[in-house]
Amino acid sequence: MKIFFVKNADLVTRKSRCSLVIHRKDGSYREVNIRDIEVVIILGASTRIDCGAIALLSRFNIPLSIVSKIGVSILTVPVVTLYNETRRVQYTLSSDEKTEIMLKILKAKFRGFSNILKYHNVLVSEEVEYGNVLTGKDLLHWEAANSRKYWQLMLSLIPRNIMNELKDKYGFQGRNPRSKDPFNQSISALYAILYSLSTRALLASGLDPTYGLHHKTRYSTPLTYDYSEMFKPIAVHAVLKILRKTEKLPELDSKRYLTKESLKTILKEFFNIMRARIRGTRITPHRALYINALRLATRIRTSNKQINYTYTYNPKKLQLP
Repeated sequence: MKIFFVKNADLVTRKSRCSLVIHRKDGSYREVNIRDIEVVIILGASTRIDCGAIALLSRFNIPLSIVSKIGVSILTVPVVTLYNETRRVQYTLSSDEKTEIMLKILKAKFRGFSNILKYHNVLVSEEVEYGNVLTGKDLLHWEAANSRKYWQLMLSLIPRNIMNELKDKYGFQGRNPRSKDPFNQSISALYAILYSLSTRALLASGLDPTYGLHHKTRYSTPLTYDYSEMFKPIAVHAVLKILRKTEKLPELDSKRYLTKESLKTILKEFFNIMRARIRGTRITPHRALYINALRLATRIRTSNKQINYTYTYNPKKLQLP
């Protein structure tokens, strides 16, 4: 698995049927073979990319993510996977069915956060209990309330000296995707990877990432954002582990993006978790991301409510290095 980051580049072009060329503003360039690349992520909105490069990425079914001040944008071609029975049922899901499926995904996410807190000896109820979830609006309010509760607890795991620096230097107030502080930049970078991997997994399973369960259609790939929710605790834990291990913030460049070395450090921790085997199995979180996308497609296509399509992160059950 190879994630290719493009940073401080002027232009991305295609050279051949399997190569991209990254042009720098000083006239230098780098050629990259994309056959082994799973995801391409561009940091910043000033980089240009030509149509040939986009077509090449589409041909190999490689999602392109752009991380900018306004958030994360994901470019993919939904016709790569042909319309099929899975999508036919997906497009006709009722509001109640969407809510039922999404509630399980969100509960898996919050249980993942609970497991991180317990891993660090913070007492919190493992189960997220809520009844009478009938509409998407109710689910939205329930998710927001629980997210605020869990983020408050998760932020308590940041060492005090780092939290003081975040507040004094960056005016840190918590999780904010548009904030340019090192903590939020680190979380957003790892979320961008999760969005790209999830998009590819959903396409491979036959689902349409542009038709969501919970997130609104104004997002380019709302199902990607829905599905990736249960894997977000991995990204958050990776950043927290770095902060607790190094006892310092990742460094930012002059444009307030992560420096190359900081990004490399965070990615190493993230993929250490993603590649770690779940004890007693041959499954890793990375493999679970693809397996559960197939299970979600089967759940939607067959309406079989017994199919378990959720993943709950639990660091105690991983064989971490």
